[in-house]
Amino acid sequence: MSNSNLWVGLLVVGPIQTNCYIVKNEELPGRCVLVDPGDDAERILTALSRLEVRPEAILLTHAHFDHIQAVNALKEAFPEVVICLAEKERALAENPELSNPFQKEDYVISPDRWLQDGDELSFIGCSFTVLASPGHTAGSVCYYLKEQDLLFAGDTIFLDSCGRTDLPTGSEQAMRETLQRLLSTLPPQTAVYPGHGPETTVEHERDYLT
Repeated sequence: MSNSNLWVGLLVVGPIQTNCYIVKNEELPGRCVLVDPGDDAERILTALSRLEVRPEAILLTHAHFDHIQAVNALKEAFPEVVICLAEKERALAENPELSNPFQKEDYVISPDRWLQDGDELSFIGCSFTVLASPGHTAGSVCYYLKEQDLLFAGDTIFLDSCGRTDLPTGSEQAMRETLQRLLSTLPPQTAVYPGHGPETTVEHERDYLT
């Protein structure tokens, strides 16, 4: 997908079909941002090589195993990459029994930057605003690019649906409040890139979910 000077590529990775996004600024060749590299590190590395880009940052919407399992391999390949995760997601990042309740394999990540609601991140010449979106997990966040009308929503907003709230630190009430806040304040034309499934828009989900 292309939006002004921004290009968003999609890789669907892992057994739960997680959306991993490769985001690059056409005006700054050789650089990119990764959103939720959930698995299949070799596929991601191959895609980066073909695109001739190196990631400046890995932006994680939350720390469930299906969104983070390629992180450590990518950090090893690109030591300079900045791994970003919300401070309120620390418990899941450090405790596999919370982030991965379905499997026995332990997987722990060590973010380089712990985020707070409202933080402004500057990567690939773009501004990514951190929007707290508790509900799926306590520390879930979305990344909003105001100039490009884009939202990377993780497992907060799906097409005609939202993320489940019955896993550790999840909250149905928090999810309802998050959806009401995001869908009532973001511009209707904002493109929404979810953690699973096809993209949607704020306008569509405002009509459907609220």
